[in-house]
Formats: sequence, structure tokens, C-alpha cells
Amino acid sequence: MRLLYFALLICLCPTLANGQVDTSKLYELPTVTLRVPRLTGNLMEQPMAITSIERSAIFAVQQQLSINEYLNEVPGLFALNPGNFAQDLRISIRGFGARAAFGIRGVKILVDGVPETTPDGQGQTDNLDLGIVDRIEILRGPSSGLFGNASGGVLSIATEDRVTTPFIEAGATFGDFNMQQYQVKAGFKSGRTHFIIHGTDTETDGYRQNSGMKSTIVNAQAMHEFAENSTFKVLVNYTDSPRADDPGGINRDAVIADRRQARDRNVSFQAGEAIDQFKIAAILKHKKINTNIFYSNRNFYGLLPFENGGIIDLKRDYWGHSFQYNLFDFDSAQKDKFGHKLQLGYSIAQQDDQRERFLNQMGTQGATTFNQLESFRNIGVFLLDELQLTNGWSAMVSLRYDWNKLQAEDSFLSNGDDSGEIGLSSFNPSIGVNYMVSPGTHLYTQFSTSFETPTLNELSNNPSGQGGFNDELSPQRARNLELGLKGVLNGKLQYDLAYFFIRTRDEIVSFELEDFPGRDFFRNAGETIRNGLESQIKYAFAKNWRLNLAYTYSDFYYDSYINGGDDFSGTQLPGIPKHFGSASLRYIDPNGFFARLQSRMVGVTYVADGNGLDQEPQYTVLNLNFGYKINAGDWSLVPFFGINNLTDEEYSDNIRINAFGRRFFEPAPGRNVFGGLRIRRVFR
Repeated sequence: MRLLYFALLICLCPTLANGQVDTSKLYELPTVTLRVPRLTGNLMEQPMAITSIERSAIFAVQQQLSINEYLNEVPGLFALNPGNFAQDLRISIRGFGARAAFGIRGVKILVDGVPETTPDGQGQTDNLDLGIVDRIEILRGPSSGLFGNASGGVLSIATEDRVTTPFIEAGATFGDFNMQQYQVKAGFKSGRTHFIIHGTDTETDGYRQNSGMKSTIVNAQAMHEFAENSTFKVLVNYTDSPRADDPGGINRDAVIADRRQARDRNVSFQAGEAIDQFKIAAILKHKKINTNIFYSNRNFYGLLPFENGGIIDLKRDYWGHSFQYNLFDFDSAQKDKFGHKLQLGYSIAQQDDQRERFLNQMGTQGATTFNQLESFRNIGVFLLDELQLTNGWSAMVSLRYDWNKLQAEDSFLSNGDDSGEIGLSSFNPSIGVNYMVSPGTHLYTQFSTSFETPTLNELSNNPSGQGGFNDELSPQRARNLELGLKGVLNGKLQYDLAYFFIRTRDEIVSFELEDFPGRDFFRNAGETIRNGLESQIKYAFAKNWRLNLAYTYSDFYYDSYINGGDDFSGTQLPGIPKHFGSASLRYIDPNGFFARLQSRMVGVTYVADGNGLDQEPQYTVLNLNFGYKINAGDWSLVPFFGINNLTDEEYSDNIRINAFGRRFFEPAPGRNVFGGLRIRRVFR
């Protein structure tokens, strides 16, 4: 009921603001110019649903344990699992990505325009240093016409790359569960060349038993500006995480008995992971050309809570290159003249995973049970045309063709040679039309498509127990139709309302088997229907004050899905609540004080196909953080403090969908606090 009232408030807010408040006393919201690769211009004029998160004083002094801290106010985006560092954050946009057993699936992640998502659709944020994040832009909805495989949504992250005045900065954060984090950052420039280096060391014991982590991340970048629209940038990232424990899911009775306990098998088999990753990228933007090339190496060693194949040793090499040429452009200031901005481009990516599995003998590596080299090669070509029409009309058309080749070379031959290859190609169009109803008010509609191949990990997790790939697992395809209204009223209130209808064929869903408890397998589930409504309001209702309201309605259900003797047709998709939203009140005083009170509301969430008896009940979580910036000449100090889960709400941090033994739940921490200090020195 609380969520329904909240949704009603969202819908009424523009009317109330327009009719009852003296807006002359408010300060104006800034105009947002997009920096998403392949998209430029005013956010309001794009015929698609996009959310932009700007850096602010509060953005910089979060606890910075998970990027989820910055995504809670995005409509249509639902995130789980920020507290299980072995499984990583699970992000879903309009339901894409909800099936992920670990990491991020179905959502494309870009960092400074370079894909963090591998060509098979796997992504993670464990190597993302939140201390250098400058801006986050989220494309809500299928975008394969722009970005290819696994683009049910796009998370585009931009890091700091310009230095106005040379500086050095240090910070320390401490919190409950023995959480401690140390950061150092420095920036300087020489002529037109900017240099930034940032390092973060984080450690925590975690809320639950067997849930601790330790991680060190170092980022360095150099950018040279040849001219106003001409830059060359080099990025280097190194991540070392020798410890990320996995407490596992537990059933409802175990949650009631002791929320902080881990699953017993996860403790006895020492479930968790260790990773180290190196990545380097070079990016060139020169007038009409935008191109990049990158390489990453990731070593993963994971322990799962069972014996046969319960230890995984994965060595990954991933490289790629993309090129984009702007053939035509138009003057966006001349709205009454026809023009078009035409972009042509291609991308190439190669992923090679050397995957070995061993017996897990209570945390000790035993004999080899699986050994194969898996590769995924992608070549994509695309065309994007932005049309500036007359009388307030504009349009966007994109076409993309992807050729994918997957191979498995089986080196564990004692049970036969299961080597093989699969070809998966796809053509994806999209078209959007925008109409400026009045200055500041835009109505748009869009048709877009997406496809999502199974990842190499999903294909190699063969329920038959053999090597090679699971030939019965097919790509997932979706068609999206949406209608939206967005704009700014009097420069004080920004609103965004979007309705969407998505039909998905061969939805990929996860499940577990009794013989491999804790290991996820995957199958296709016929067709699904997704009806949704996303709404958001940003309201600068008084000087220094900002109100942010967001609400999402997600009616996602299986249209046809029969599994064995079970007919799940008509039942809700698990892992996504029908109702969720957020409300935040922010205050930033130019004299130094800042504070934010944030509430996140989540409705009932089903945890298994068929919906069953078990479910995660609705909950509301309240967070508060505040601080004070003290300036003293060339020095500044920012002490800050935060309280997570202010009301000590009991809820689940993660849902393990279709888990065997009804072990669906990973309890979230109760009330916990953190605080710290950041010191900055500039050199004028």
C-alpha cells in the first residue's frame, strides 16, 4: 500500500509544483549534455529513456563499497547483491540481467567508452574504482542496435580525466564489520596533457559469516588535448582481490534462526574467490573520428560449495577495437533547418577463456574434472543516423549486424572429445521519434531490439556433466516498444515518464540441480511479456534543496513456459518486484554543510518460477549521510558520516533464483554506520 501512495505522489507532483509553489524562489536545474558513446546533445531531446547521475559533494563521500550506492534512484534499474563480494553486484534494467548467478548479464557496461562487458555478455564492477567516477549515464531498455550483444540496457561510466589545478588527495573510511578503506589520488597537468592516478585499498569482514573481502585497485590515466574536439587518452587499471568470501543462500528457517550465519557447506568448502586483473586502453577522438583499442587479462580462482568441479581456475584474455566515423553533422542551434548526423562504425572483440575445474576437497584442490579453452569472437558493423526535422520533430535510426563465433577445445579427453563450435549472428534495428510539444517538453516513441547469447560460462555449465557446450541453450531475443514524456518546468522541476512493452523469446533462466547444489545451470523459457512504467522527478523546491522521487511498475510474466510437468505460463518472473521506488532529500550549502536522506522501497519479490510459497516480503530501507567541507587556503577537509538502514529493517541483500533446497535468501545487514575524512591540497 505504501508503494501505491508513493506512485500516486510521483504522478501528481508536476501538477502540484506548477500550481501551488512560487517557483521564482527556486534555483534552476542544470541542462544535461550526454557523453554516452555514439549519443550526443541534450538528454531531453533523445528519443529514448536515459538517466544521468552527476558528481556532487555527496556522490564523493559515500561508503564506496559498491556502485549500487549511486544507482538506487534510477527508475527501471533494480540492483541486488552489493554485500556478497564473491558474486558481485547484480544489475537488471527492465528485467534484463535479473537471471545473473554472479556478475552482470544482459546489461552493457562501458567505462570511458571502452566495454567492460566481454563479447559473450559477462560483466563485473569489482575492478571499478568509485573514487574516480565522474558521471554515470544509464540507457534504460534494449539497445543492441547501438551496442550489440547483451545490451538490454547500458551503464556508461565516465571517470575524471581533466585537471584544472594540480592536486593531491587522501582519504580514509571506517565502518561496522571491521570495514576500512584508504584512498589516495593525485592530478597534475603539463601544458595540454592531464595526468590522474588513484589507488584504493578496501577490507571488510562482512555482515555474515564467511562474507569478508580484501581488494586493491590502482587506476592511472593520461589525456592530451590537441584541440577543442581532439584528444588522446591512455587508461591503465590493475585490480588485486585475494579474498572475496561467499556466505551462500539460506532458507527462511535459517534466516529466522540466525541472519548472520553462512550456509554450512559454504563454510566447509571455503566458498569464495580470488581475482587479479590488468587492463589497458587507448582512446582517440579527433574531429569526426572516435576510435579505441584495449586489452585485459583476468585471472579467477573460485571455490564452490560442492566437490565435483567445485574449484574453478579461469584465465581470460580479452581484447577489442572499435572505430566510428561521423560522416555528416548538423547545427543543433538551428532547430528550424533539416539536417542529419550520420555515424558509421565497426567493432571487433575476442575473448579466450582457459577454464579448468577440479575436485573441491573441503577447500583443497583435488584432481582435474574439466579442462577446455573457450573462445568468443565478435565482429559488428553499425549505422546511426540522427535526423533533425522541422517544426519540433527529430528522429533516430540505428542498424547493427553482429557475427559471433563460439568455440570449445576440450582438453579433458578421458570422457571423450566434446570440442565444437557455434555460430550466432543477429541483425538489430531501432527507430525513435521525438516531438518538442513546447519548449522544455518532449514526447517520444521508440522501437528497439536486443539479443543476448548465452555466456561461455552458461554454455559450459552443461547439465549433462560433459564438456563442450550445452547445445540446447539458445540466444534470448527481445523487442521493445516504448512511449515517453520528459522535460523541465520553469527550470526547477525535471520529470521523466516512460511506458514500455517488451516481448522476449527464449528467455534464459537459471536453476540448480540436487547433484550440484550451489552451481547454476541455464535453460530457455519460451516467451515472456514485460509491461512497465518508469517515472522520476527531480525538484529544486528551494535554495540548496533537491527532492528526487522515482517509481517503477514492472508487470513481468511468462507468456508461455512449460518445464517438464510444470506449466509456469502466466506467473511472474522471479527476482524482480512488481513495485519499487526511491525518495531522497538532499541539501548542499555553499558554506560547506551537506546531507542526504534516502529511502528505498521494494515490493514483494518472487524467488522461483511458479512463484510458490516462498517470497521476499516488501521492505523499506532508509539511509542518511552528511558531512562538512572546510576550506583553509589551498587545503580542504571533508569529515563525513553515514548510517545505513537507519530503521534496522530486516530484508534480503540478494535473492538466489530457483535455488535448490529453498536456499533463496541472503540476509542484508541491519543498522550500520560508517565515517571518514578526505583531505585535499591544491597547488596553484
